[in-house]
Amino acid sequence: MTMPTTLERDIREFVLTTVSRDMNLLPSTEHITDDSAVGAGGLDLDSLSLIELTLHLEERFKVQIPDTDIEPLGAMTLGELVAELIRRGARG
Repeated sequence: MTMPTTLERDIREFVLTTVSRDMNLLPSTEHITDDSAVGAGGLDLDSLSLIELTLHLEERFKVQIPDTDIEPLGAMTLGELVAELIRRGARG
């Protein structure tokens, strides 16, 4: 198992902070892991919350996520979301 990069850690922390504090959707992030779903049963983001998170991610990490790509993000795990942002050229 490889150690996460600083950028991977930054993205994870940003997602969890945004969802729990800024969007006030999760009372606690202690149970969230890389295997947690972005949608139901994990971060529990509905379609509107996913759009809001995507806007925050685009601004913070300077990535472009077309509207047509937002819904598939909701079917990912947190780890897959982090990898997808890096694949799209996320910058810290």
